Amino acid sequence: AGVPFYIRTGKRLPKRVTEIAIQFNAAPHAVFGENDDVTSPNVLILRIQPEEGISLRFLSKRPGAGMQLRTVSMDFNYGSSFGERSPTAYETLLLDAMIGDATLYTRQDMVEASWAVVEPIMQTWASHKFDFPNYPAGTWGPKTADKMLARRGHAWRNP
Repeated sequence: AGVPFYIRTGKRLPKRVTEIAIQFNAAPHAVFGENDDVTSPNVLILRIQPEEGISLRFLSKRPGAGMQLRTVSMDFNYGSSFGERSPTAYETLLLDAMIGDATLYTRQDMVEASWAVVEPIMQTWASHKFDFPNYPAGTWGPKTADKMLARRGHAWRNP
C-alpha cells in the first residue's frame, strides 16, 4: 500500500549486474538523537548475478561510550561460502539440455502464444515514431529516468 516499486534495465550499462534492492523507510523520528545518519538508509540487497549472495546494510553504534553511528554491512557470498562459484545462466542451460531437463526451455505452444501478443506491439512500434529517451553507453540510463524518480523524492541506487 503506497510502496514505490522501480525496475531499471538496460543495455551497455557501466556494470552487468542483476539484483533486487529493498530500501527500508527511515525511522519516523531520530532514534539516536542528532547522530542519526539520514543519508544511509537500511538496504537489503539480493544479488542474483554475477556473484550470488545477500547483503544487509544498516546503521550500527561504534564501540565505546559515545553515541556514534556508522553504516555496516552483513554479507553472504555464495562462492566464498562454498568454495566455488555458481554456474552461469548459460552453463546451467547447457547442462540441463545435456541431461534432458526441459524445465528452463519454452515449449512451442508458449512461443506461439507469446508471438501472438508481441507481434501487434511490434507492428504498432514500426508504424509510429516514438521519442524514446536514449542514453550513452556506459551510463546508468537516460536522465529522464533520474528526473522521474526525483519528482517523488527518490533516486536510483547504483550497484
